[in-house]
Amino acid sequence: MKLVLIFIVSFISFSCYGYHEKDIIFDEEEIICIATYELARDFFLQMKDLDTSEEMNKRKQALLDKYDEGHFPQEDIEFYILEIHYAWTANFDFLPPILKNCRENIS
Repeated sequence: MKLVLIFIVSFISFSCYGYHEKDIIFDEEEIICIATYELARDFFLQMKDLDTSEEMNKRKQALLDKYDEGHFPQEDIEFYILEIHYAWTANFDFLPPILKNCRENIS
């Protein structure tokens, strides 16, 4: 539970500021949602829920398509996928709230 709280606090602190590296600025919440959609897509695919898996893929692609290719560094996306996956493994209820926030607030 402490791991989940630490992870949530770090998300909040990072999301208060845009990410700046090599003059690339992006919304931290968007990259978190990209990672969340990718994890959810894989999860639903494993559960044989092809429709929901495809919806998650479309949502992820819609966020990526808002910007030029390479706007979100792939290594950062992979970092967030790994971090979210670790938190989700520690607490299975971790992913649904992030997914809900992404679906309702980030487009």
